[in-house]
Amino acid sequence: MAQLSFVHLSGPRRGETDELRLPAMIGSDQGLEVMVPGIAPRHALVFERDGEIVLQDGGSDLGTFLAGEPVQEAALHDGDVLELGPEGPKLRFRHEGEERVPLLRALLWARPEGAIQLSDTTGFLRAVVRETASRTSRAFRFIAIGLVVAGGLFLAWTQWQAHRLGADVARLREAVRRAEAAQRDFHERVEQERRRSEAERQALQARIEEARQREDELKRQLGEASPGQAPSVRDELAAARERLVSLESERTAGERVIREYGPGVCLVQGAYAFYDASAHPLRYKLDGDGRPQRDNEGCYALDLAGPGPVHTVDYLGTGFLVDRRGLVLTNRHVAEPWWNDSCAEAVMNTGFKPRFTLFRAFFPREREAFELDVDRLSETVDLALVRVNLKGKRIPVIPLDRSGKGAVAGQPVVVVGYPAGLEAILAKADSAVVKDILAAGTSSERVTEALARKGLIRPSTTQGHIGDITQTDIVFDAPTTQGGSGGPVLNKSGEVIAVEYAVLTKFGGNSFGVPIGYSLELLRPPKGKAGGR
Repeated sequence: MAQLSFVHLSGPRRGETDELRLPAMIGSDQGLEVMVPGIAPRHALVFERDGEIVLQDGGSDLGTFLAGEPVQEAALHDGDVLELGPEGPKLRFRHEGEERVPLLRALLWARPEGAIQLSDTTGFLRAVVRETASRTSRAFRFIAIGLVVAGGLFLAWTQWQAHRLGADVARLREAVRRAEAAQRDFHERVEQERRRSEAERQALQARIEEARQREDELKRQLGEASPGQAPSVRDELAAARERLVSLESERTAGERVIREYGPGVCLVQGAYAFYDASAHPLRYKLDGDGRPQRDNEGCYALDLAGPGPVHTVDYLGTGFLVDRRGLVLTNRHVAEPWWNDSCAEAVMNTGFKPRFTLFRAFFPREREAFELDVDRLSETVDLALVRVNLKGKRIPVIPLDRSGKGAVAGQPVVVVGYPAGLEAILAKADSAVVKDILAAGTSSERVTEALARKGLIRPSTTQGHIGDITQTDIVFDAPTTQGGSGGPVLNKSGEVIAVEYAVLTKFGGNSFGVPIGYSLELLRPPKGKAGGR
């Protein structure tokens, strides 16, 4: 028999559909073929007679209506609407065995009465599928199913893409946030360096002013002194004048050294990574927040296959030209930055080898970088020679103390280099220039190139005195910090007496330099043996 059904257009079961097997009772009793709460227990009966589908009222007090008219018994046809009592629940009768109505009308018949609700969606979609299937060929239905599946897959793909795009946007926002934080931090470090430099200048100026006042006071005392007091006052005046001359020369010494030798002192910039035998780089292991992890020793946790970025170590140092053939003297830990580094040694012990990804020098007045190659490494002290192609540039060679007598305890020294690295260089530039440079990014590689193009790569000088001299060290109190390693320490005659290599802030702020005699040995390579990386 053809499929029969009732669609609940209104009432407690609005939007639902009951498939029929005749005879079928309509009422509120549980277990009936068409159960409708709120009507008579057995409100009406539907049965077949002589090939017709007949609706018969069950004697209910509310009555049964068909097309708005009360009926006791009537034949049902496809699309008829019966009402169970005045303004009671309405049901639409569907008879698939009769002549099919147009699809649009069938879909309209499936629409419940009243405002469309979210709960109507399921019933409507079911009606669309049922009515379309009953009016189309099998091939069409396969095509339609394929289109639906394809549409579903496309929808799922777009949702996945949207989710991935959202994740990418979130990561981009986090990267922007970190970049902005890095820029703010960089600005703050620049300002700190600017304030430190200004404080040092003001402190020196205050000492000079104090010495001048003392000289003026002693001159007045000498004019008022008795013959017996005059010799003592003259001695104090001579000592005051000597101190004033020393302070004045200290102020001008840095300017003279920078003017004469500064162009020969270069900023060394390097970066390296670790690779296996197949040239695959080690990468950072990331935590749940996407930040590099560290192990119990404080070293970065690394692996080959992780999603983290390549583990790269960036650093800055100082070097200075000692030979017109392009030899630059610096520290071994600048030329070979993994030397004496416990974290690097732990990685190398597992079979990975360090390799430079960046190794270059920036000389003052030069707009472009000079690529560096390691020439010779000292096996006894922290010294190295690196080679650069000067490309015909006239860069001054820094004179070395070859007498072995240029370092005297208590004598003044001038240290030239790039302590505090890029922050110190930027601190000497106008704020507008700094803002313009950092707006393009805060990566050291990009910032250094921008500084060179603007002619802002210039070393700084700090001054102090020799505190002690040993066979392996010259100790001095000129302030310095990271980035100054490899810089020349010059005596009052303007000759290099040592190469700075360390500072111990907990040891009275003293700095340490390798006596220049060791570099003289390094400049004389062993016969028949060439140094190399």
